[in-house]
Amino acid sequence: MKKFRNTYAAYLLLYSFYFMSTSLFTTLISVYLMGKHYNASQVSTLVSVAFFLSMIAQPFFGYINERFGIVKMTTLSLSAILGGVLGFLWAPNLFWLTVFYGIVLVCLNGTAPMMEVFATQSAYAFGKIRVWGTIGYSLGVQIAGWVYHQFSPQAVYYTVLLTIVLSIFCLSAVRMGNSKKREEKVKEPVSLRPLLHNRPYLFFIILIGLASGVGNIGHTYIQNLLMDNGLSVQTAATIVAISVVVEAPLIFFSDRFMDNWPLRVLIALPMGILCAQYAIYALPSPILLKVLVTLLAKHTTGMVLIMVSLRFIAQQVKGKDLVLAMAIVQGARYLGTILLQPLAAHFIEYGGYQLMSFFLAGVVGIVFVMTFVLKMPQGKVRSLFSGTVE
Repeated sequence: MKKFRNTYAAYLLLYSFYFMSTSLFTTLISVYLMGKHYNASQVSTLVSVAFFLSMIAQPFFGYINERFGIVKMTTLSLSAILGGVLGFLWAPNLFWLTVFYGIVLVCLNGTAPMMEVFATQSAYAFGKIRVWGTIGYSLGVQIAGWVYHQFSPQAVYYTVLLTIVLSIFCLSAVRMGNSKKREEKVKEPVSLRPLLHNRPYLFFIILIGLASGVGNIGHTYIQNLLMDNGLSVQTAATIVAISVVVEAPLIFFSDRFMDNWPLRVLIALPMGILCAQYAIYALPSPILLKVLVTLLAKHTTGMVLIMVSLRFIAQQVKGKDLVLAMAIVQGARYLGTILLQPLAAHFIEYGGYQLMSFFLAGVVGIVFVMTFVLKMPQGKVRSLFSGTVE
């Protein structure tokens, strides 16, 4: 175990198994529940409740992680997930399914921003670690389908138990960087008040919340949008699956640009790409162009927004409130999705995916313009993504 501790292999396996657990648990939830004779409305209610609870819980997760330490609280969260998955497998009705699905999703989503922060505070470059999360997530999608068809629907969730146990084992082998500074920082109380008085930070979370809401709606509807443009179910699903992997090189080489490019450029770039993506969907563009922009933009823009959030917060917010600030950003991303989702559904109902795309392009276009009035932080963070921890 000593030889394994804090090695690159420990981080590699931790991020692979953690993100694999997320995809295994969420990918086939609608198929699993409909197979148990629940209708689409009931499935939607279950997912919406869990999503809302995740948003509410984000500040709490940020506070306790900052107060008691990321490794300790992540271990407790992963342990709670084990109990939640067992409860989900036992659940005899929709009420208990919603309760235990909510517990698992709250813990998974509450831990996700901590894993992003954790990757910046390790001894290795952010991209060299985080890329395994993308690979693990993609593998989890494939494994979920294979286990579902080869064994049983329940076997998918027994596989989640295995990957969570492996995640806990790997987490026990890693240690946070700059431990001395963290020990000093714990003496200072973590507080929400400085964040509420930090105007650039508040403005930033509004921008990120709206942009992420647009991106998350795309995750829900893009496959159907491509099918509406004439692609088969299998072809559209394949394009969406490949788009997940496309972000891997971007993450892997993130240290080449995330530490060096001007922050305003890094914020405006994904916003501009999102705007162009939905403008292409809205206009009578060739299907090949829509496929290309899906592959290049669907997941890469979301990942860049996460990395940009890490850098902006690291420069704008005091170190003692870093994790809490990142958790609130994650909550804002959920809130943006909750607010925009019913509007997107309304436009689909009355004008199809083309009208929805016009609406989303308009929203992110406004956000893109707003990025140019965002006050940039003055602080500097060196080597945040290169693994050199100060």
